[in-house]
Amino acid sequence: MQLMLLSNPLPRLAGGSIPGDTHMDGAQVAGVLLAGLGVVFAVLVMLVILIFLFGKLFEQINGRKKQKETAKVTEKAPKAAPAKQSPSPAPAAVAVPDEDADEVIAVISAVVAMMSAQDGTTYQVRSVKPAAQSLGGRAVWAMDGRRQNVAPF
Repeated sequence: MQLMLLSNPLPRLAGGSIPGDTHMDGAQVAGVLLAGLGVVFAVLVMLVILIFLFGKLFEQINGRKKQKETAKVTEKAPKAAPAKQSPSPAPAAVAVPDEDADEVIAVISAVVAMMSAQDGTTYQVRSVKPAAQSLGGRAVWAMDGRRQNVAPF
């Protein structure tokens, strides 16, 4: 049995059209590396842009559906007489630093005294407590962060 020894241990690539024994210098290696990385990042940027555009498209479609639904609801709703406004609307809950707590209590007491004078009855402030800061077991800031992160989807 005859054993053939090849002078080149690398096989001939692409049917012999690419020689396997060529060596690339550092500049060629860097060029191929940068070209490959450039192509990969260009495709990633294109995918991000494509996904962003799809998000905007679906937002517009959902917005149109919501507008149609609200238009249908307002058309079907009976026209009601305007309701009387209450003389003192409920104040909104506001986060107050600890150093301003005394001032807030003074303002609340002043408003209650003004309401007492208007109604002719006597009201009394017995306690001032902060509003509940959680919705569904989560803090308000956590719910807002979740809304911002999930809204695009």
